Amino acid sequence: MLAPSRPTLEKDSIKRVRRSSRKTGRRLLAFTASLLWLGSLSQWAPAAASDDDGADPRWGYISPSGDYAIKPRFMAAGEFREGLAAVKVNVSAKAKAAAGGEQSRDDQDEQSEKSEEADNGEAKWGFIDSSGKLVIQPQFEEVLAFSEGLAAARQGKWGFIDKSGKFVIEPQFEDVSSFSEGLAPASRSSLKWGFIDRTGTWKIEPNFQTVCRFSDNRAAVMTGDGFGSYQFKVSEDRYEVRGAHWSYIDKSGKTVIDSQFEAAGLFSQNLAPVALGYKQGVNRPDRWGFLNTDGKLSIKPQFQDVHAPSQDTAAVQFGTWQNIGKGYRSWIPGKWGYIKLTGKTLIPPQFDAADRFSEGLASVYLSGKWGYIDKAGKLVIAPKFKYTGEFHEHLAPVCP
Repeated sequence: MLAPSRPTLEKDSIKRVRRSSRKTGRRLLAFTASLLWLGSLSQWAPAAASDDDGADPRWGYISPSGDYAIKPRFMAAGEFREGLAAVKVNVSAKAKAAAGGEQSRDDQDEQSEKSEEADNGEAKWGFIDSSGKLVIQPQFEEVLAFSEGLAAARQGKWGFIDKSGKFVIEPQFEDVSSFSEGLAPASRSSLKWGFIDRTGTWKIEPNFQTVCRFSDNRAAVMTGDGFGSYQFKVSEDRYEVRGAHWSYIDKSGKTVIDSQFEAAGLFSQNLAPVALGYKQGVNRPDRWGFLNTDGKLSIKPQFQDVHAPSQDTAAVQFGTWQNIGKGYRSWIPGKWGYIKLTGKTLIPPQFDAADRFSEGLASVYLSGKWGYIDKAGKLVIAPKFKYTGEFHEHLAPVCP
C-alpha cells in the first residue's frame, strides 16, 4: 500500500528512490547496493508517511465502521500489535522536559498538535494504546511494531525494547526486523545477516546478504550472483531482487528450498508468493505464483503481482496476453482481485490496487483513494483516504 512502510536508514552507499506506483497503489522502495550496506527487507511494517509527499500529512485511526477512534494528529502511525501502536510526533522542548514524567492527555494532544510545526522540535517515535494515550514516550529514531513482547527500536543502533520502553537487548545492530517464531533477523555489518534469539545471541550466524523473518518455520534468504550490485523492489510481504536470488532455510540454518527464485515472500497458511526468473528458464510478466512448504508450486505462476496469503485469500494482479501478429503477443496488465488458496477466483479483478485481508476487511484502491471491502467484495468503508494500513485489534491507521 502506498505510504505505510517502515522508514529506512539513509546511508551514503545507498541510493534510495521512492516512487508512487499507480499500477500497484503502493509505496515501493528501490535500492542499488554495491557490497556495502543493505537495510533489512524482513518486515516492512506499515509505519510512516513518506517525507516527499509535499503537504505534511496527519495520521489517525478508524474503527471497522469507518469512524475515527483516534483523531488524525500524528506525523506517522503504525498498526496496532499487542495493544500498542507506533506513532511519530514532533517533540518540542516542553514535551522533552515532560517526557521523563507523567503527562496529561491534554499535554499529549498539545504535543501531537505541535507536530504540525514540522520545523520546530525533533521528530521521534513512541507508542500509544488504543485510547490514543502515549504509553512509551517518543524517544526513538525508528521503531517496528511489537511482536512476541518486544519491539525493535533505534537509538544510534538497533536494539529491542519491552512494553515499558526499556531496552532488553541493547542497541548494537546495524539493522534488525521483528521477532517471529522466537527469532529476529539482525545485521552487525554490511550484507551480513543472521538470526538472534531473545537474549541477543546469534542462533543462525550472519552469513547471508539479507534475510526475511521466519513464518511457517521457513525464512527467505538472499544470495548474490557474485557481481556485487543489486536492485530491490520491496513491500511488506514480498521481496524482489535483480542480481541475486532467494531460497528458504529452516531454523537450523539449513537450506530446505533451493530453487533460487527471483522474488519471494513470507509463508502464510503454508503458502508463499514466489516469482520465477532465469534460474527457472523464464523471463515473463505473469511469473508470480504460490509455493508450498515442500518447495512445490501449488498455484502455478500466472499473475503480474501478488501479496502473501491472509485469511484464506490472496490479493493478486491479473493480466492477459494479447496476440499482436506474426507469432508475437503482448502482456496487458489487469486489475487486482482476490483468489482462494486453491487458486480459484474469489473476488473478480476490479481494483487499481489491493491489500491483504485482516479482521475480515481489506483496503482497496479506487479512483485515487483507498477504502475497505469485505470478503464478498462489497465496499464497507468508502474510498476516501490517501493512505491506509491493515486492521489489527479493531483499528486501522489512515491518512485522509
